[in-house]
Amino acid sequence: MAKTYIDGTSCKAVNGQFGEFFNMSFNLEKLQQYANEKGYVNMTMSKRRETGQYGDTHYFTLNEWSPEGNSAPASDPNDRRSNDSNNPEISVEDIPF
Repeated sequence: MAKTYIDGTSCKAVNGQFGEFFNMSFNLEKLQQYANEKGYVNMTMSKRRETGQYGDTHYFTLNEWSPEGNSAPASDPNDRRSNDSNNPEISVEDIPF
């Protein structure tokens, strides 16, 4: 899947007295075009290979993952929990200690 770079965002890593932190800026008018049906913009922040023209150290891409678009993992026919609805998902035998 191709990355959708989010226009109107800026992120710079800054080292301060208590460690690294990030200065982020968002242009709300430009950000609205990426909003999902619930009004959220889901983003992934990634480190840039080289610092940008204005000192940006990170960039944002649109995170379009949704649970509807992904199928559940196939169940193991040998797993006693997958076929018996009376057993709880986790039993005492499943605990490793």
